[in-house]
Amino acid sequence: MANRHRNIIKMTVAAVLLIVLILVSMMLGRYNLSFHDVMNYFFNRADSSTKLILKLRFTRIVAVILVGAGLSMAGATFQSVFNNDLASPNILGVATGASVGAAFAILNGLPIYLIELFAFVMGVLTMFLTLLINHFLHNNSGITLILAGIIMAGLMQSILGSIKYVADPEDQLQSIVYWELGSFMKVDLSSLMSVGPVLLVGILFLFFARWRLNVLSLDEATIKTIGINPNLNRNLMILVATLLTSAAVCLCGVIGWVGLVVPHISRSIVGGDNRNAMPMTGITGAILLLIADTLARSISVNDIPLSIVTGFIGVPIFVFILLRRKDTVV
Repeated sequence: MANRHRNIIKMTVAAVLLIVLILVSMMLGRYNLSFHDVMNYFFNRADSSTKLILKLRFTRIVAVILVGAGLSMAGATFQSVFNNDLASPNILGVATGASVGAAFAILNGLPIYLIELFAFVMGVLTMFLTLLINHFLHNNSGITLILAGIIMAGLMQSILGSIKYVADPEDQLQSIVYWELGSFMKVDLSSLMSVGPVLLVGILFLFFARWRLNVLSLDEATIKTIGINPNLNRNLMILVATLLTSAAVCLCGVIGWVGLVVPHISRSIVGGDNRNAMPMTGITGAILLLIADTLARSISVNDIPLSIVTGFIGVPIFVFILLRRKDTVV
């Protein structure tokens, strides 16, 4: 009971920190604004120019929070379902596959909702092929799944390269490169309204179904005794995590390290029970990506691609986690 109260306090502190960072992020940017300006915006008392800037920033911040929470919770789901600490949307090839779908839709000039659909279909297909390769290898070790993901990611990178080769360098190629590097620079209210609900539904589903991840870690006989179909639930969790990854790719492109590192950070704070770890993962992912995006649009005249920033943040954090554990994560 005491441990549960401590975890609630930790999650509350994290939620408060996220709110503070939202306010700070709205103040920082190419044009720095005061706390008073931000408060005036929320109470509808800001002047027109300040209101426009803060409206754009707030829209972007909401997108960052949804993507950060979605990618982190998708990574935590993959790690729990496959019982592999290295599983993540990027390593399993899902993010790259979703990028191929998005790039193909861009190449054909399709609207945003079809870009999202193509991204989701290719993300699911890549995940299916990764699991198929792992199945044919007849090896249940974690490293085999990771190698299967690397194989599929390599294949999808080749397909993506082919699409870039035939794309119009004046228009289409720039959009595809944008997806590869990851950025919220082009996110507006229209794109957020198209993709945001998908991210929100996926996040809420994983939040309310997080206890199932604990059950899926048990042996097959015990799971069936509880009255849960293990295959159906695993496939459903994989589909939702893939949907979250694909929707994130559709909105802002590929962002590395978030889905891999954040679940480890959260488990080190509140423990391995997914009833606590999943909500903490969502909050922590939103915090980490919000910090990265604020840096990306504040320290340079042009937006720095997010995968660069998250790489600089994620790599040392992951090395620190490995050094603390002092054992293999596979």
